[in-house]
Amino acid sequence: MNKNVEEMKNEQEVTSSSDPSQHHPGYDLVSTDWDRIRDCIQGESVVKKKKEKYLPRPAGMTGEYADAYDSYIERAHFPQICSYALAGALGVVVTKLPEFNVPTELEYILKESTKDGITIQQLFLDIIIEILSTGRCPLVVDIVPDTNEFKFVRYNAEDFINWKSEVTGSEKNLVMAVLEEDIPDNDDIFSHDTQPVYRVFVIEDGKFTSRVFGDDGEFEDFLTTPSYMGKHIDQIPVFVAGSINNSVEIQPIPLLSVANCSIQIYRKEADLANSEYLSCNPTLCLVGASNDDELPNVVGSSVMIVLPDPQARIFYTETDTAALTHVKEHIDSLYEEAIRHGVAILDTRKGVESAEALRIRQATQSATIYSIYLSALNSIRNGLYLMCDWAGFNKEDVIIDAPSALTYGIPDSNIIRETISGFGQGVIPIHVIHRYLIGSGLLEQTISLDEYTTMLEDESEFRAKIAVTNNANVNVNKNVPEGETIIDQEGGSEDELEKEGEKPAPKKKPSKIKNKKPSKISKKKPSKIKKDETAYVA
Repeated sequence: MNKNVEEMKNEQEVTSSSDPSQHHPGYDLVSTDWDRIRDCIQGESVVKKKKEKYLPRPAGMTGEYADAYDSYIERAHFPQICSYALAGALGVVVTKLPEFNVPTELEYILKESTKDGITIQQLFLDIIIEILSTGRCPLVVDIVPDTNEFKFVRYNAEDFINWKSEVTGSEKNLVMAVLEEDIPDNDDIFSHDTQPVYRVFVIEDGKFTSRVFGDDGEFEDFLTTPSYMGKHIDQIPVFVAGSINNSVEIQPIPLLSVANCSIQIYRKEADLANSEYLSCNPTLCLVGASNDDELPNVVGSSVMIVLPDPQARIFYTETDTAALTHVKEHIDSLYEEAIRHGVAILDTRKGVESAEALRIRQATQSATIYSIYLSALNSIRNGLYLMCDWAGFNKEDVIIDAPSALTYGIPDSNIIRETISGFGQGVIPIHVIHRYLIGSGLLEQTISLDEYTTMLEDESEFRAKIAVTNNANVNVNKNVPEGETIIDQEGGSEDELEKEGEKPAPKKKPSKIKNKKPSKISKKKPSKIKKDETAYVA
């Protein structure tokens, strides 16, 4: 049985009758969710243009009352939650971008990692955005024929429409990948019409092969076997960064729950605004009179209504707003649910949290962001490894410095004190202190243990110098008789210098000035002070 299965796998190949537009079953399961998130990120105008896709038409707004649906949409409010959540997640990532180090032959890719010239760090951020929006981001390694340089090509999740993978040894590798692209549909420079083409990657005769198909079969003979300096590879250069790991399979979409909350709020806001419009505006009712006597049909301070029927009465309708209050409470609960799904920017938490509660909340919010961070990092790393293997560069020169976490811990003075005490007693090693200072944000993550110990040594030498200077000052002050003031503690008096055969330095202040009565100002000129010097006497 296994032999037949293997034979059937080997018999599958690309033919002229193949349909490259077929989708992977997992693709069709989530494509609708991708559209929803894209629309929610773009905002209110895009969502309202989709009309009944996101806001169902009420039964009373059909037929001759169909125009009322346009006002129904206009009064509704769509919350910009998805875009805020995306910006908040990027704000966490931007503060701790990784540092990429590559072989000398690949240094050009740091500044121009793609064909449109963006840096490798900007490519990293673009991958993060795509993963947050769709849960995956395909990345392809390509070669520019004219310059013979490697480049990354980033595709959207919707472009990667079909794939197959097989387990070879202990690794699961792609054996087929289909990417959909759009090309101009005509030669008119002002036209934006496009038509789809399908780029098919397969392994044929042990070599990576690329084909391009069109809907009409026009491009089916466009076949290439990419090589670098004549060298081919035996794997498909497609890497997928997911929300959890780098598997090619469909993974959870981080912003899906936020988008669903946004749509629900949008629908509730539409119902609430429409109900307020219909019931909360004062409505005047007239009972017991008719318009036969040409009664006015407007309401205002300048209009007088005269009723010929004494039984007639005029009153304003009263509305029951209890149901509207219930809708408002439901909307508030949806906002709170959106916050729980990671929209920290909308957090209206009041009061002061304890350090432990804040640490736990930050850890839970950053768990998904950090897994996305690592997945994006690994996809770029794997692509750089493939470039090195393909071109024969040293793969060990690919070094990426990344943080161990995306949020800082909360410094605790008690822990710091006990940790230092334990180090002094020889119980806690220095690397534990170093790791805690980095984790709490008191020390930059780029500072290594050796650099930290060097900083401590320099600091101890500096403190020793300060201690010696302070001790010298204290000792000199103790030897000065009462009523005398120290002017210079280093140079000594001129009498002492003259006895030693040295000339006093110019503009040097004498060490002591005797004043038997410091409270009185002496009229005599001090014998040891030059005219161009100034003495400060206590």
